[in-house]
Amino acid sequence: MFNLEATLFCGQAFGWKKENSTYQAVLDNRLITLDQENPFSTITKDPYLNHYFDMEYPYAEAESVLQKKDSHLASLITAHVSIHILNQDPFQTMISFITSQNNTIKRIRSLLEKLSQQCGREVEEGLYSFPTADELLRHAGEDTLRSLGFGYRSPYIIEAARSHNLLEEVARQDDEESARTLQRILGIGAKVAACILLFGFGRKDVFPLDTWTKKIMKKYYPTSEPSFFSPYGGIAQQHLFYHERQMIEAHW
Repeated sequence: MFNLEATLFCGQAFGWKKENSTYQAVLDNRLITLDQENPFSTITKDPYLNHYFDMEYPYAEAESVLQKKDSHLASLITAHVSIHILNQDPFQTMISFITSQNNTIKRIRSLLEKLSQQCGREVEEGLYSFPTADELLRHAGEDTLRSLGFGYRSPYIIEAARSHNLLEEVARQDDEESARTLQRILGIGAKVAACILLFGFGRKDVFPLDTWTKKIMKKYYPTSEPSFFSPYGGIAQQHLFYHERQMIEAHW
């Protein structure tokens, strides 16, 4: 079907945890548990999860196109056996990637968990939903966010919550215009805007460029731009990023 491990831990989502043979996250105000042995029966029987995991998108077709572009990428796609782009909530995605700036994945996860505990709803004992914009503004100000550890990102998160209605405009705009709209929000630059578009709006041709992906491009594609991977730049980026993370973690 697809590579669940890579899909959940390739850097596009921060709320999933793996405990022994199960994956868990709070989604849609409920605890979702997927068994490592057979997660797909649960996913395909649940309309919300079927959409969340983007099961209707023709990934085999997209990956076939990408494999013909480049032998390095072709080998990664063969090894990963499909990475899906999750259909995540745009507001949660926006806050998550504002938090991700100059941060480690471990710390991002911790901060977002604290934010959910502070502002979200308890769906099961000790487990909280990610807050809506209204819930965030009702339960946390800039000082509260600083006390939780968000630091200089605190005013950015407050401003993003206040500006959440702009996400409705973004949904109606093309990639270039929507990127400009997102960058009207304090604290959102080109990279964070690209992540929001790819992971919160499913814009499959958006290729976020950060420190890691710039190094990857310089290493493997020194004479190419991200447009080389069009019209599936976002899918290519996830395979390249996940591979690089695996290589680094293997040497820790």
